[in-house]
Amino acid sequence: MASIEIDLSVPSNTVSVVIAVHNGEKFVAETLRSILGQTAPPAEIIVVNDASTDRTVQVVGAFGAAVSLIDAQCRDARAARNIGAARAKSNWIAFCDADDIWLPTKLEKQLRLANEAPGVHCVLTDFADFQDGVVSKRSHFSFAPADFWTQEPHESGFVVRTPITGKLTVFQPGITSTPIVKRSFYEREGGFDEKSPRRAHDTCYVFRCLCVVPFGVVPEVLTLYRRHPDAMSANSLEQLQYTVKVWKYMLANYPQTQPFRAQLRQGLKAMGKEIAETRRYLWKQQVKRLLAIR
Repeated sequence: MASIEIDLSVPSNTVSVVIAVHNGEKFVAETLRSILGQTAPPAEIIVVNDASTDRTVQVVGAFGAAVSLIDAQCRDARAARNIGAARAKSNWIAFCDADDIWLPTKLEKQLRLANEAPGVHCVLTDFADFQDGVVSKRSHFSFAPADFWTQEPHESGFVVRTPITGKLTVFQPGITSTPIVKRSFYEREGGFDEKSPRRAHDTCYVFRCLCVVPFGVVPEVLTLYRRHPDAMSANSLEQLQYTVKVWKYMLANYPQTQPFRAQLRQGLKAMGKEIAETRRYLWKQQVKRLLAIR
């Protein structure tokens, strides 16, 4: 099968990229360069500066007309992303964290799959963690259960038509920086949930994207997710506890969860067991350290 040519002059192939940033002077330039270096360049890049007190504005401003800069004082990434998306004019919206990196063919490959399967509202990619310039040897999708999704093969990836909603407490395949989402779907769903737990609005957003089928998947690492040693994600116990809090919020507030409530609760039960095991392990390690000191 011949590859579909991507005509970026066609409105259906246009992508608006939205970046919300707060004090991101250290990494935002690298992120912007990775987006400007796409083989299928976006129609626009919108950066929402959310109350930065460092040199973020100057760093972004150095990119000139290639980037639209919006100043916001909401001190809330949820609201900042919604502000940026409200300015978007393209058929697709793609969000990127201000410190993540897109590999050059990310948008091209997502648009190719979207053209091969016109009914999809969302196309995500695989990603890998990186820290201090070192990329993890394992991709995120490599941790997915074997029966996680039923794949309808296409030239550029696969399409998922069987709901995976009930499995999303077991494995969450996306982060904010990976999917492109049709602007009409984003607007219909209400964008980022500004009432969600503050540090987990991305989980809530990706859930709402993936609980609707069909969606597309490019099973290739095309996004690099930057890890920080001081981030909550570096603390396994705290992250697990917060994940349980987030899912309890979604079960209480999202109608999409209700048909899959029993299945999702099974995943939460497994998380509870993992939390207990992690606590025991950390306690044993602490006791060993104390004994060693004595």
